[in-house]
Amino acid sequence: MIKMKIFLFVSLLQSIFLIGSLEAGCPVYLTISLTGKTLQDTFLEINWGPNCYGPPQWVGIYSQDPTISNFEPDLRINGIANRTGKMITSIKLGKLNFPGGWNKQDGNEQPPSQYPKGKCLPHYVASYNGTELLTMDCLKIQPNWMAKIKDVNQMPLKNILLPGTHASGAFMGSSSKSNSILVRDYLVAQQFDVWTQLVFGIRYLDFSIGYKNMNTANEADNFWIANENMLITPLVGILRDVRHFIKRSGEMIVLDFSSFPIGFYKHPEIYSSLFRILRQELGDEAYRRNVSNEEHCANRNFRDLLQQDKHLMILFPSQELPYPENESNLICQPWRRFSTSFMNISQTLDYMRLLFSKKPDSPVRDDGWIFTAVRSMEQTLNTHQLQTAKERAAVLNPKVNQWLNGPWGNNANVVAMDYFSNTNIVDLAIHVNAQKAFIMANKDFVNLNILNLY
Repeated sequence: MIKMKIFLFVSLLQSIFLIGSLEAGCPVYLTISLTGKTLQDTFLEINWGPNCYGPPQWVGIYSQDPTISNFEPDLRINGIANRTGKMITSIKLGKLNFPGGWNKQDGNEQPPSQYPKGKCLPHYVASYNGTELLTMDCLKIQPNWMAKIKDVNQMPLKNILLPGTHASGAFMGSSSKSNSILVRDYLVAQQFDVWTQLVFGIRYLDFSIGYKNMNTANEADNFWIANENMLITPLVGILRDVRHFIKRSGEMIVLDFSSFPIGFYKHPEIYSSLFRILRQELGDEAYRRNVSNEEHCANRNFRDLLQQDKHLMILFPSQELPYPENESNLICQPWRRFSTSFMNISQTLDYMRLLFSKKPDSPVRDDGWIFTAVRSMEQTLNTHQLQTAKERAAVLNPKVNQWLNGPWGNNANVVAMDYFSNTNIVDLAIHVNAQKAFIMANKDFVNLNILNLY
């Protein structure tokens, strides 16, 4: 037993030193900028840091893996000097085509490929000193990341960093018939539909729901995704995308019905109608909580869900439902929410310092909680500088992503953003959760506060 403890202690130290050596260098990675009128015309951006201690001499962007052959870069960038930053390139994203059967329209005849370490799309970034390769990364999909991290399925959901999106269904494709500038520039909140968000690795979805009687025989037609108190797109197709992804991936998803701004006030029968649709579309995939002991679903872990052969947790304010639906075991009580909607960058930093420190004066407790890093349209109006949703996210997201790369990321639960694609929040979550799962699995052998060694 003593030998085993020493071995694990040494292994943990090796992991810490490896992490330290990586952070002491200069990680370089790709994200998708928030430029371009269409997704295909959107430019890639390179990111470096945080806190580069040895910036590379040059960085190359490739359409093929530069480690397997001596390809010439499609774009070469020289002279990165500052320790943290990002730069929009002239390389366009182009049409997204996912490998391994992960396109939404791919058939179900063959099971999709498993990518436990992600799968690169044809966009790579590498950094060099002269001809010496320092780092290599790529724009990648992560459809199986959660199920593949050793021991993460034993962690309570309240201890897992779940990358999420705010107003997850507020997406409008290029084929949409709406020409409204208000909708496209100010109310749409994501570059990707929900299916694509999940394939990239998002595991928390936030839905604000509106009701409008469409005078059809199908009650599902009356429910819409809403944002900034306006209707955006029908709900039921998005629920089916969630179900489709769960069945193909086996991943766990938290689905949060966070607000009901249109048509629900003083209408419990409309809440009941929405509940019936959720039960019909997602009931056989949703975790069934223990009603008798008033369990808090954030205390459950992925393994608990799998024991029921379930992969979805639905957060819904049951008090809005009439009896007996308000006692249904299909839904879990909402987790605590904290938002930066009406804050500037300085206030956001102070607020994050309060929340993520988990000090005695922090409102965060040992429970499930959601940090929504957004700026509302109303907030920009109050500052007499109306910004589009993309402009707001382009300023806020990189800052939040950078701050979470430090010790705060270890204390995060759900982090939800508009236009998450200009961050590496999914890679960050995988890195943090792998560390946390390792420490949890070996807590009986070694007691180290890893944060003090950073």
